[in-house]
Amino acid sequence: MSTRWLVSIAVLATIAGCDGGGSQAPPAPSSTAAPAAPATPAATERIVYSSLRPGNWDIYYFAKGEKTPRRLTDHPGLDYDAALSPDGRWVVFTSERRGNPDLYAIDLQGLQAGAVPQPKLLIDSAAMEDQAAFSPDGRTLAFVSTAGGNADVYTITFAPNAPQPLSAATNLSNDPGGDFRPDYSPDGTKIAFSSDRDTPVYGHPIFPFTRQREGDLYVMEANGANARRLAAAADWDGSPEWSADGRTIYFYSARPRELPGPPTSPILGQEGGFRIWAIDADGSNPRAITPVGVEALAPAVMPGGRIAFQTRKGYAEWSIASVDASGGDSRTETDGATSYWLPDYAANGSMVCHGVGPATTETQAVEAILGAGAMLAADYPAPVQLPDRTVTLYPMRHTTGLAPHPDRNEAAVTIENEQGSRLVLADFDGGHQQELFSVAGVGIVSGTPNRLFDIKWSDDGNWITYTQGFFAGGGTDDADVWVMRADGSERRNLSADRPGNEGVAALSPDGSKLVFRSARGGHFDLYTMSRDGSGLVQLTSDAAHDNFPVFAPNGNAIAFSSDRDGAVDRFGNRTFDNYILDLKPDGTAGALRRISDHPGQDAHPWYSPDGQWIVYTSERGGISDEEPMVQEVVFGPQMYGEIWAHRLSDGLEVRLTHNKWEEGNPFWVRPAR
Repeated sequence: MSTRWLVSIAVLATIAGCDGGGSQAPPAPSSTAAPAAPATPAATERIVYSSLRPGNWDIYYFAKGEKTPRRLTDHPGLDYDAALSPDGRWVVFTSERRGNPDLYAIDLQGLQAGAVPQPKLLIDSAAMEDQAAFSPDGRTLAFVSTAGGNADVYTITFAPNAPQPLSAATNLSNDPGGDFRPDYSPDGTKIAFSSDRDTPVYGHPIFPFTRQREGDLYVMEANGANARRLAAAADWDGSPEWSADGRTIYFYSARPRELPGPPTSPILGQEGGFRIWAIDADGSNPRAITPVGVEALAPAVMPGGRIAFQTRKGYAEWSIASVDASGGDSRTETDGATSYWLPDYAANGSMVCHGVGPATTETQAVEAILGAGAMLAADYPAPVQLPDRTVTLYPMRHTTGLAPHPDRNEAAVTIENEQGSRLVLADFDGGHQQELFSVAGVGIVSGTPNRLFDIKWSDDGNWITYTQGFFAGGGTDDADVWVMRADGSERRNLSADRPGNEGVAALSPDGSKLVFRSARGGHFDLYTMSRDGSGLVQLTSDAAHDNFPVFAPNGNAIAFSSDRDGAVDRFGNRTFDNYILDLKPDGTAGALRRISDHPGQDAHPWYSPDGQWIVYTSERGGISDEEPMVQEVVFGPQMYGEIWAHRLSDGLEVRLTHNKWEEGNPFWVRPAR
């Protein structure tokens, strides 16, 4: 069994709703956090969370007939999804250099050899703008934005001289489902795109919390009218690309495979097996272009009619290849120096794509999953403005084995390899590691489902709790609650005498108690106990799966997630919502109230330091790109994880992150001292 397969199984449950009646809150207003003015991160409260994203991607330009590219961007973070204007002068691409994904343009005209171009911001927005495509005359851009609450197709006049507000754009698709990857017809009258709007969301048959989607091809008029589905097929049909004569649409598909199914590849997401297909523009005559066994995504029509696409060797080595329209005469279009994705061509035969850029640092052990790079995402920290405060976001390229210190830009983090796991203290970039302890045969690549995970600090920074054992297992799988001092001393297993699955603990504000979930009664219920393991109190007792409990800053309530009222998919899996359980003066359970009622996953709640807000992971924004276009490239089995904040006084919901990466496990902590 491959190392990557073991890695994939071990970390599948990283984000919202994993592992796994109060009164219902009224529908809450919602908004998107606006970018704040530049702020000193140390002066603001910090929201630290896990983010399954790559380390550094850059934009590469291949002149006609050349296999050695020119790297157009040198930003150390994420630049991707490039498109060439029809005349080959402009490159439009997505960059996260401001924190959220934005569209930028580079003028290739007059660009001198060796010069690094200065990209121009096209749209000033707090949401995600991505997946741009030029109209045939080069005057208009179609793109995807999450500004309306989920991914929709927009258009805007291409005006690279100054940034435009998003209000200058038109939302064409405006549908509650996700709409992705627009492409203009050659005459400019129609736009093809993909969408998950007509397919239900469901849990994976083995890992039900990793909710899966399917997508189909659609065509609408260039003004958004008359959207219609071209064909209904199981799994994904994605990334439509018109032929030069407008008679054919190329796309990728795994047909005739149907989802869900058992895992067939290490990614455990869309399972691989995609090919390039063609369909007549009216939706008839589907036919496969590329052969079985050649992974193929992101078709692009080359001048002369060849079909380019991204393909891979093994798991992680990607390149751009092409075939003729009949699927023959295969050849490679890139140099093999790095991995490349998403080709796009201009009429002059030049090509752009994105690929892996130079790694600036390699300071922690997630490279087998997310590639080389620092633990803190390169485009961060980034401040965002809430109605009553500025907070600073710190996305950490790691899974659930990480927790920020309450007062320092330092984290307790697992470093995992084939031999086992180390728990260390490290700066947010992964440097200055100080080992607290190590255990052999435990970790994501050690050949076992056992891990060190769900680390949390006491409010005073003196104690650490964590779970050791089966990651995201059932009630009879062994897992235990551990506690220790912050220097690694006095390490103690608090549930060693009890078989079964216990864990996901959090310390009370004064550090004297822990709240945790346990399956000792046959279901996952919530309990509290003293820090020495005595004084057990059961808080919940029902058939629901209760999880992720944390104390309020005043110690008088507990926020947690539960599937007790969750929506049920076609396989009987329930989704999670967030709840608050009041505690009576004697520490027993009081009133229970539900604070989220979205039909998707809401989970991993954490209080703001003053107790007025809760930050959490949510599926309510849907996904922001076609699942295979992310899951085939980056390990991200749950595409829906975005970070939201909920104000307890009035139910205001604020979306803090907009991107295509899987994010979760947020902590809201005080400003760093």
